[in-house]
This record gives sequence, C-alpha cells and structure tokens, in this order.
Amino acid sequence: MKKRIQRYLAYNQERKNKAAAFDSHKAVLLFQVVPYLLHCNYPDLPGYVEGEDCPFGILLFKPEEAVDSDLFKRYFPTSSALSTRTDSPYTEKPCIHSLKTIGSIGTIAQTDVSDCDFWISIRREELGDAGILLLEQKCRGIEEWAMKKGTEIHFFLMDIDETRDNRFESAAEDESAGSALKLLLKDELFRTHILVAGKMLLWWLIPPGLSDKGYQAFAEKLIQSKAENQDFFIDLGYLNIVPKEEIFGACLWQMNKALDSPFKSVLKFAYLELLFRNKEQSVQLFSDKIKYLVTFQDKQPAGQEENLPLPDIDPYLLLAREIVGFYKNDTTTENRQDNLIKQCLFLKTIEGLQSQKRKQKDGGRSAELMKLMDNWQLLPEDPAHFLQFHYWKHKELVHFGTQIHDYLIETYKRLRWIFKTFGEETVVTITQRDIAILGRKLFTFYEKKPNKIEYIRSISPELMRQDDVTFHVTRFSGVDYYYAFQGALDDSTIKTHTDSVIRRETDPVSLMTWLMVNSIIGKKTRLHLTKTFLPLSLVDLQQLRDAMMDFFPRIHFAHIPAENLLKPERIERAFIVVNMAKEPVKGSKTLLSTLVTTNSFGEYFIEHFNTLTQLKNSMRTLLSRHYVSRWNKNLETFVPMQPESGTINTMLSQ
Repeated sequence: MKKRIQRYLAYNQERKNKAAAFDSHKAVLLFQVVPYLLHCNYPDLPGYVEGEDCPFGILLFKPEEAVDSDLFKRYFPTSSALSTRTDSPYTEKPCIHSLKTIGSIGTIAQTDVSDCDFWISIRREELGDAGILLLEQKCRGIEEWAMKKGTEIHFFLMDIDETRDNRFESAAEDESAGSALKLLLKDELFRTHILVAGKMLLWWLIPPGLSDKGYQAFAEKLIQSKAENQDFFIDLGYLNIVPKEEIFGACLWQMNKALDSPFKSVLKFAYLELLFRNKEQSVQLFSDKIKYLVTFQDKQPAGQEENLPLPDIDPYLLLAREIVGFYKNDTTTENRQDNLIKQCLFLKTIEGLQSQKRKQKDGGRSAELMKLMDNWQLLPEDPAHFLQFHYWKHKELVHFGTQIHDYLIETYKRLRWIFKTFGEETVVTITQRDIAILGRKLFTFYEKKPNKIEYIRSISPELMRQDDVTFHVTRFSGVDYYYAFQGALDDSTIKTHTDSVIRRETDPVSLMTWLMVNSIIGKKTRLHLTKTFLPLSLVDLQQLRDAMMDFFPRIHFAHIPAENLLKPERIERAFIVVNMAKEPVKGSKTLLSTLVTTNSFGEYFIEHFNTLTQLKNSMRTLLSRHYVSRWNKNLETFVPMQPESGTINTMLSQ
C-alpha cells in the first residue's frame, strides 16, 4: 500500500511539474497562492469575508511551507497578515477536506488561455447553508483577484457524501453540468485531477474492476486494517461503469460546450461515442485505465499490460490514443474520423508547445512529445501543414472549423438515433429543464434570423483571432464595398492577396461588428487601412473597435444564465453609431446611423436608419420595452470625430 501511495504522490508531483514547465508563474498561483488564500481569512487579503462565521482553511495544509515570506511579500506587499502584532489569519478548524484541479492543467492540453477549475470537497452538514454561502462569497473574491492577475479560475463546492453517492445538484448553467453529467463528471475528475492541498482520494487505492459491493467491502477492510492514517484520505466513492442512458444528456451538454471552442470538445465528444457505441451495456471507463498505469500496474488485465514512465502518463494524450484506435477500427466508412481526431489533438499539442517555447521553458520536451505521438500513431497525415497553422488563410480556418462542427453534429445525430433504439424502458437522466436550456443555446448559435449577425463555425476564438487586419474600400457601380484582409497590407500588396479576404460588407460598422462577434479581431489586433477616397480614417476604425469591445462583453455560451434561456428573449445592450461615413448633415432627415444590439440569448442584431426620427423611435422602444438607456448604462453612442460632431450630439440629446 505504501508503494502505491508513493507512486501516486510522485505522479501527482509530475503533473504539477508539467504545469510549472508550461507556466511557472501560473503554477505558483494555482498550487501555492490560491490554497493559501483559501486557508486564511484576513482583511487585507483577497477573499476576505467579514465575521467570525465564515468557514475557511484546508485540512493538512501547511501555509508556511506553501508560501514563504518572500513569496508572500511578492504577492501581498502591503498586507500585515504575517505581522507579529496581529492575530493569526489561520483557523484551528479548517473546513476544506480536499482541493483539486479538474481538466487540462498539467497535461499537453494546457495552453496560455486555459482556465482552471477547482473542486473544493466539503461536508455540507459541517458548514450549514449559511456557512456555504459565506465560503462561496470568499471563493468569488479569490476568483476576482486571480482574474486581475491574468488567470481565470473557478471554484466548485462539492459535498463529500453527495459526490460519493453521485448526486450533483448544480443546474445546467454551471460548469458542473447538473443533470446532463453525473458519473461522467466523476470519471473526468478521477482521470484528470491534481491534488493541490488536503486529503488524497481513497479511489487511488481501490483496485479497478470491482463491483459497487466489492468496492465497499474493500474500502471498509482498508479502513479497519488501519494500515494507513485514514485522516489523510477522502472517500468520494467508486466508479466502474456509466449507464448508457446518461450519455445522451452528456452529448447534448458537450455540444453546448463546443459552441465556445469546438476543437477542444472533439476528444470529449469522441469519448462519449466510444462509450455509447460499445456493444456492452456498460463500458470500462478511462479513469480506471489511468489508475492501472499509476497505482495498480501489477493488476493490469491480461493483454493490456503496459508500463509507462510517469512523465508519459498524460490523461489527455492517452485518451486520444484510445479514441484514435476506436475510430481506426470502425468498420462503418462514414465514421472514419481518426485523422480529424489526430488533427485536433496535434493542434492542441502544438498550441501548448509553442507557448512553452515563447516562455523558453521547452527543455527539449517538444521533440520527446512528437516522438511519443509518432510511436503511438497519433500524428495526423499532414503534420507539416498543421505546424504552419498560424499562417493559414481565413478560408482554411473556416473550412477546418466547419469540418469539426459537422463532425460534432453528425456524431450527435448518430448517438441520438442509437439511443432511440434502446426502447421506452430506458430513462434519460437529463432533466427536461436542462434539455430546454441546452437546446436553446444550440438554437442561439445555429438559427438564422433577419438582421442577425451569424456566428461562423470557427475552431475557437483564440485560434481565429488575427494579429493584423487590413481594411480596404472600393467603389463599384456607385456602391462602396468595405473589405477586411488578413495581414498588414498596403496599396501595392493588396491586389496580390485576394486570397486573404476575410469578409466584405457595404458599410464599415457591419464589417467591424461581424469581425468582433466572431472573434476575428481583439483589442491587441493591429488594424491597417489602405488609401481611400472616403473621409474614413484608421483612427475612426480603431476607436470604433475599442468602443465596441469595451461595451460588449464576450459571450461565453457555457455561461449564459439558465433563467435567460427559459424566458422570452429581451435586448440587454445597445450600441449606436452615428454618421460613420461623415456625410454632411442637412437636417434630421438624412442622418445615417446603425444600431447594434445583443439579447439575453447571446445573439447580435444590426439595423440601419436613414433619419434621426427612425433612430429616436428605436431608442424609445429600447427604453420602454427593454429598459435600455444611457441612465441604465446599457446604451452607448459613438460619433466619429468630424466637423459636425457637436451638431450631431445636440440632435441626439434633444
């Protein structure tokens, strides 16, 4: 038993080392500073909650070892928490039993933009409802502080007994997925987690392949033997199968996750198909295979024996190998998606490796990883082409994104059809409420409506975003056309780069809105403008971009509140652009303007007006029906600098 514990602890440290090799500053924040803030409660530290009733503190955590005085001063130079003249910021009754990450941190899937989800295992009966609310308040304070430091984190309070019994009460608007994911969520926790602080999961010491009764008997025997100090372990239950009736809801949930970043969801979606299409009623979970490799090497099933060095036990990479093998052996030709899986895996891998190279933290890991992927036959058919991914034309990016969306949609249709063959006695575990929420999100993304800015089927916002975008204006048959090109071009090069066109519109506001909504441009995108016969300037475009991006928060479909989707849609924000073309103002009858709105479903719409009266009527409607106005701080007006700016602003305020 001691050898199994030692091997697990070495594996856990190896995962931390991978995260540190990727980004040492982020690793320090995640594995040292964040647990420290959860362990203490002091007025001048992030996450402080006033009052003696706030629960905090992590069992077995040693704050002085995690955060020494130098590190403390680096992060909190003005804090007096460690002063000998103040009370201790720590508690004698810590309430957090275990703090773990779940997801891509410490795997090849980690990237510069990877957020970090923390599972906080607590006992609801120890805290009470009021205590849980206070601890949630503390967690929100730490989340906000970490975001200001450039790191996105999320905390999920999970009751130990409920987790052990596979009861997850969170609704579908939360990352924890509610009724759509239960056992699969637990499977992901087991196979991807890093123990940050607190108690180790007893799961690592329970042999794979047992029945529920067998698990209970083994766990009781282990506890009664007192071979190890039970205060060092937390029992979150066992997992050996996932009933297929749960997978349908998981597919619907994963489709929604894919709307934000589809290529990251391909492997998870493929894993669902692997489980769903297996001929057995229940299939061995991948978390068990990770456990075999880490703590039960001596118990691996016959024919599946494999001894891997700890650095090569990467949950993401090994799952990809399993899925590629599944699709490669698939006899139905329409499902031969093994190369698409390899392409997505390769993109995810080089995204992380390139980040390491930028930080000069590679240490030769790139060559080792490429060799390992080659040995496991995980490289795509054209790796050289994907190594040049950041130089792809926009059309290639959209084409690849369309392939991924088509794969997800077709796979969902296949699984939905298979599920219908199970018979009426099969009970779907996802609730009707969550089906309505998740279905609404899919309609939001794919449905076409008049004046709606359509979402392109992109790969991910981060990978679609351009470093440079050049605007170009031409006139044909009396109509002005505004183009957006990839790259930094000028009058002499624009004609030879027709294959770099991203989008064409008949007005600049529509073009800029489409680029913003589809994440083609960001705040750091450099904008360029070729010579033009119009009064439009580069400064106008830059200021318009900045104003729109400051006003419209980026929509994350996974985070759209459920209550928004269960009610009729309403307009939430409106942005008005007046006289972008800088045409002479000859009274209110000829004032050109554009209205951009976003609603509670996450959709964008655009309307154009020719007169001040039309604009004013629309503004009155926004106020009376949707409570959108300057006073409510959800209406913004943009007027580019021009000789008649004062006149226009006066007309708008009357």
